[in-house]
Amino acid sequence: MALGPDWRYDTSVRYRGKLKNGKLVGDLLIDFVGDPSLTREQLRDLLKRTGVRQVSGNVLLNQQHFGGYDHGNGWSWNDLSVCYTSPVSALILDRNCVQGALYARPDQPARATVPSHQPIEVSADVEVLSRAEQQRRFCELEVEMTPPNRYRLTGCIGPRKDPWPLRFAIQDVNAWGEQLTRWALGQAGLRVSGGILASRVQVGDWPELAHHRSPPLRELSRQILEHSDNLYADSLLRTLGAEHFQQPGSFRNGTLAVRNILNEQAGIDLGPSWLADGSGLSSHNLLRAEDLLAVLLVISRDPRASWLMGVLPVSGESGTLRYRRSVLGPALKGKIMAKTGTIAHVQNLAGFIDTDGGRRKAFVLLQNGLSISPEHERNIAAGQGEWPARRFERHWLEQAATPRAIAETNR
Repeated sequence: MALGPDWRYDTSVRYRGKLKNGKLVGDLLIDFVGDPSLTREQLRDLLKRTGVRQVSGNVLLNQQHFGGYDHGNGWSWNDLSVCYTSPVSALILDRNCVQGALYARPDQPARATVPSHQPIEVSADVEVLSRAEQQRRFCELEVEMTPPNRYRLTGCIGPRKDPWPLRFAIQDVNAWGEQLTRWALGQAGLRVSGGILASRVQVGDWPELAHHRSPPLRELSRQILEHSDNLYADSLLRTLGAEHFQQPGSFRNGTLAVRNILNEQAGIDLGPSWLADGSGLSSHNLLRAEDLLAVLLVISRDPRASWLMGVLPVSGESGTLRYRRSVLGPALKGKIMAKTGTIAHVQNLAGFIDTDGGRRKAFVLLQNGLSISPEHERNIAAGQGEWPARRFERHWLEQAATPRAIAETNR
């Protein structure tokens, strides 16, 4: 409602100094704005469009658009090495994430690799052990991180025929940005006499040379809602803070912007609820089911928000509901449009369900504090039995879809 489905991120290249015939006597500035879809190739093309071929000064990587921490309060420290917790900085390139692989063949040490063009260092000191030996030694795969972007895998892993996929979250955004920008400058044929430096400056008096616009929010929101993308969600939260308060966006002003916008534009008072981020990763988040239901009702009734209905995942068909076992049966397949929310010991679902009586109802199902015994967990991993929370979810939704359940709800 605050930004609208056609809103876009706008990354620009600006300059200070004298520019003539492609030669800049001065500094070039790339103003990053937290676009989570921006790639190194798009940065290369943006630099080409400036027409600049030589810079006597520095290239500044500007991150003034965001302020404060690049990780949310309450994020689990031992998740920070993986890409679903990539830093939500103003400078985002290639999702601030690197994919790699760990090869674990029997009777030889494990070997970690990343593509040669990725400017990070990965090493492995990992044993390949049987499951019984792993359990006896209380051993598992761990990762140590050191500046600028070095990752050392330790511990142990079971043997695998296929490589184990790895996804490393960038830790040093400035080093990452410098290295990818250096590549983009070279590819664009742009020579720089000075350095590539991190900066935080106001760009109002820097003339613009070229800009890159992201896909519209309608498409970006599909990445958030269909695929539950944390980076996109948290970048949008910080952007809301920047737009609403006209200052660098942060998790603090972003969450307050959400409260203010819901109250001012939809009449929803979040009251004692506590927001810590946009993705839901933080253990500090506390939200009432009635608040989520109120938001869903706004989506279903307010023309300014109704476009969000079209980007929700559909049970058995798309996004995070395409393979969710609880909604694949004939009674529910294709009848649910909802956003998932899953972290350790939490399984939530909120959205809309088409009932057998031809009505569409909003629903919120929050399950917290979930736990099962180690034996039960091993059985489920072996394909025996079902996660109790999923079984409850399926039964609850099947009941909600029946005319009798709807009639009882409306009493």
